[in-house]
Amino acid sequence: MSGHEYRFRVNVVAVVAAAAFAGGNVFIGLSMGAYWRSLDPLVFIEGFWSQFTTFLFTIMPLFVLTLLGLALSARLDWSEPRLRRFWVAALACFAVLSLITLAVHLPQNLRFRAGAYDAASAASALRLWLIAHVPRVALAFAIPVLAISAIVARYEMTERRLRMAVLQQSRE
Repeated sequence: MSGHEYRFRVNVVAVVAAAAFAGGNVFIGLSMGAYWRSLDPLVFIEGFWSQFTTFLFTIMPLFVLTLLGLALSARLDWSEPRLRRFWVAALACFAVLSLITLAVHLPQNLRFRAGAYDAASAASALRLWLIAHVPRVALAFAIPVLAISAIVARYEMTERRLRMAVLQQSRE
């Protein structure tokens, strides 16, 4: 596989996985959030863990593939400061999203599983969970936008270099 083909494949993984991951986060926040809020809080608590694990097994591979695609793409473009900035920004969004998940959502999910809430506190906890999910969605959408920006910038740099080479050859 050529270097260009490898770069293309790695970039595709970064963009497609990140976009799918963002879509999964929107689904969880909007669709599941609306459904969960429509339930009696104790019914929500009772069914949360089985629903959570169902979409966890879908979204975790996307999470891993996003990180892999971003890290490999950043490594490939590390020598170009303009491109590196896009990839580092995408990885920073991924890191902040992961920190929110670890600091807020994972502990909350475990408390939901443990049934640690009465009806009033369960409704409040779900509201906090959904509010904290909003920045995760925004960050998740920023990642593929930044990845595409890096890819477009690389294309523009390559085109510019080719035009310069052709212009220089025509002068000789």
